[in-house]
Amino acid sequence: MEFEDIKGMGKARIEKLRAVGVVRPLDLLLRFPYKYVDLNIKADISELNGGDELTVYGVVAAEPTVKFLRKGLRMTTAVIETAYGILEAVWFNQKYIKSALTRGKTVYLNGKVKKFGNKISLSAPVLIKPSAGKSIIPLYRNIPGIPQNICSDAIDSILSCADIQGYIPENIREKYGMPSLNAAFRQVHRPDNIVCAQKAARALSLEKLSYILSMFSVVKSAAGYGNKHKYNAGESELALAVKSLPFELTCGQINALKDIINSLRGNSPMNRLLQGDVGCGKTIVALLAMYFAYLNGYQSVLMAPTEILAYQHYKSAIKLLEPLGVKTVLLCGSLTKNERDKALFNIRTKTADIIIGTHALIGDDVKFNNLALIVTDEQQRFGVSQRGRLENKALGADTLVMTATPIPRTLALCMYGELEQTAIKSLPVGRPDIITKTVPKNKHKAMLDYIASRSDSEQTYMVCPRIEATEEDELVSALDLFEELVSKYKNIKIGLLHGKLKDSEKTEIMNEFERGEIRILVSTTVIEVGIDVPEAVNIVIFNSQRYGLSQLHQLRGRVGRGKSLSYCFLPIDGAVPERLKYFCNCKNGFELAEYDFAQRGAGDFIGTRQHGETEEISVKVDAELISEAKSICEDMLSDAATLVKLKSAATGAEQYVLSVTMN
Repeated sequence: MEFEDIKGMGKARIEKLRAVGVVRPLDLLLRFPYKYVDLNIKADISELNGGDELTVYGVVAAEPTVKFLRKGLRMTTAVIETAYGILEAVWFNQKYIKSALTRGKTVYLNGKVKKFGNKISLSAPVLIKPSAGKSIIPLYRNIPGIPQNICSDAIDSILSCADIQGYIPENIREKYGMPSLNAAFRQVHRPDNIVCAQKAARALSLEKLSYILSMFSVVKSAAGYGNKHKYNAGESELALAVKSLPFELTCGQINALKDIINSLRGNSPMNRLLQGDVGCGKTIVALLAMYFAYLNGYQSVLMAPTEILAYQHYKSAIKLLEPLGVKTVLLCGSLTKNERDKALFNIRTKTADIIIGTHALIGDDVKFNNLALIVTDEQQRFGVSQRGRLENKALGADTLVMTATPIPRTLALCMYGELEQTAIKSLPVGRPDIITKTVPKNKHKAMLDYIASRSDSEQTYMVCPRIEATEEDELVSALDLFEELVSKYKNIKIGLLHGKLKDSEKTEIMNEFERGEIRILVSTTVIEVGIDVPEAVNIVIFNSQRYGLSQLHQLRGRVGRGKSLSYCFLPIDGAVPERLKYFCNCKNGFELAEYDFAQRGAGDFIGTRQHGETEEISVKVDAELISEAKSICEDMLSDAATLVKLKSAATGAEQYVLSVTMN
């Protein structure tokens, strides 16, 4: 079965699916529900508060009205007759919603309550299509241009003929009481009840996590093949390089560098995790390790998750290491053909000593020359197989993986096992304080005016969870905020940065911000890691309740990098959650990571949940689940046939591979 075989999936809709990465029927199955609605639950309308969720059944009492509040902001209002009385439902920028709400039509709606005295309205509710005989209805994230009922029908068609197989053999699956993948997928998408949905979600999380842990083990074992590189020279030159730095290394940095050098000079390939708090100086430690590899005649490579971060590392390497004779090249997607060909030639001929880039480094045409040290920055942002493909380019290479998201001890032991670990817990002397404050709704305007009034001397990040507004909720979107600020503060240079821009455009915008030309930068979380602009002293994080504390801490770390007292503002609509109160009072990333792990599970650390926006299964990935996945992983690695399949997948392009047969 292909999308063309599914009713309602015409050419235009298939293109819209491809635009969001849904290219196969399986991809649609992997877009799991973000929540479930129980149609049997009846609410006590008198006890509902603003912001509470409500599901209603009713009849459209009149044709919906449309008002244009300002440029780019359209409001559609419908009046619904329900068992609770007359309710209003309101949508913003949903131009197709009017045609779906004809007068007299019966509808199910799920949305958040807004109260105005005795009047109740639903804000941006989702139109629900009940399934025959099912009271539990899954809700999915919106795909622009494709109604939920079309996607829902497509999922039904795929489930009816899909046979899904994974990597866990049947005997291991039976040992741990795991359902078949077919059954788990059906219960996640079309559950009999909430308990069945939760069990299926946990089973699929266990399936994926077991695969990820197995792949980590395969990648680590592959690094042990080949000859161990010898590091017999360079210690005195390295010491001189450290002394020549324009700043003094902290004790944590010095100890981390010693750990790495000792591992490089050991009898087996290094396989080390370097973690540290935001701004602790991991990058300079990694660059000095790469300089040590250069002193011993080897190439080294650093792979970063974004072009912005790769370019930042490249500039740091140029500044610190080229005066010492090191030749550095950048390899990323935005290079022209001539630039890329020149970079590939320099890498192949060892004209380049240090190579810094993005996932472009794993391309088949990238040929290294005596590569010995591989550094992966923000490793959790890469698929395990991406990291594996890079490491397979130099078997026996020493590997250093870095993360600025401190990983809780329980999680680190389960995920990495025998991987050597180094933590930098001290920050450079002289770093200014970052004052973190929540801002109530009635002071949002004053906050914006304050930032605008100080824009001559201070730069500001404004972080939004979405690029564009959607129909499911009222999250602040980067495009809407940018338009609002531009129209309101005409004398201030305001920039817009998000993931849909070309890499070259993102780089130019960041360069303008670094040069001080852009005073306020509206952005998504693409600025989360590695961005270092000392003049940026304010950051505003909208919808902060949707982020994990470690991710909030990452974002907060974009400021406080110069000499000025810095501020992190968290606009809030309603009561302040306890976890945000904790965040405001805690500056230590390791403590925040432990707190978040205890409260929310491991989503922020292993990529199964990212600030509420991901299409992953909503299940708490806790220590118990990780421990069980570790046991399954060990059984998989001891099964010869499964091990062969895992090794083959380690050099592939996908992080999580399923076999799907359409009957």
